[in-house]
Amino acid sequence: MSEPAFIFEATTENFDRLVLENSKRGLVLVDFWAPWAGPSLRQQEILTKLANSYQGKFLLVTVNTDEQKPLADRFTVRSLPSFKLFRNGDLIDEYHGMQPEADYPKIVERHVQKRLDEVSRQAIATWQSGDPDQALQILARGVVEDPQNLTLPALMAKILMRQERFQEARELLSSLPETAQHDSQISHLLGHVDLIATAQAVVEPELLAQRQQEDPDNPELIYQLAAQRLLNDEIEAALALLLVVVQQHGDYRQGIARKSLAAVLDRLDPQNPEVVQYRQALFRLNY
Repeated sequence: MSEPAFIFEATTENFDRLVLENSKRGLVLVDFWAPWAGPSLRQQEILTKLANSYQGKFLLVTVNTDEQKPLADRFTVRSLPSFKLFRNGDLIDEYHGMQPEADYPKIVERHVQKRLDEVSRQAIATWQSGDPDQALQILARGVVEDPQNLTLPALMAKILMRQERFQEARELLSSLPETAQHDSQISHLLGHVDLIATAQAVVEPELLAQRQQEDPDNPELIYQLAAQRLLNDEIEAALALLLVVVQQHGDYRQGIARKSLAAVLDRLDPQNPEVVQYRQALFRLNY
């Protein structure tokens, strides 16, 4: 039985027409998967049901990364499952790792209901033309006029991060109301950028481990050490330290360790047994 007219399979030959061109007329969600990755099969099942229920309000495009490796490389797909959302020819949002099942319809609904507004379109065009500072000014004015539109500060943070202005991106996202920080796109960005900014701000990195051993219950020192370990690509050590902060100091800086741990896990191979264990531990702590 053939798929409905709003579910397609992409190849390197038809991707631009299927995704980029169609995204100029509406939302396109691209699901990157592989037949050996169990979670990606589950995600595809969830997204297929959503596409069927929305009856063409968005297009679902699937990419088998085993068969379409150039597309996986082109969009920097390093872990599965992964899905990306396109509007007006641009990548506007992306998610790595299996999301809580209840979040999928929320993500789709948010993007289906709110087309990329004129402020975002203008800012993206300005950014792509080589003027990121002007793009940030456009978005800043938009935030003042429409403070409920979280796409605007998220886009500001992404531009700052692309320029390696990590401290500014962290300050921007941390200044948002607590309710806004619970939004999945804001939470993910904040967790990611906070680790980078924290590692960069450590004054004496060579003494940090010693200080942490002398004061082992200090959540700030544990978190700083986790950020430093991550910067040095010591992933397992960073995960272990972040989990300690979540377990023992869950309210530290409004739960930043929880956000950061989730952001790191989303970038790793979901099939890795250690990643699975950390996801399970985080899930238990959340619920």
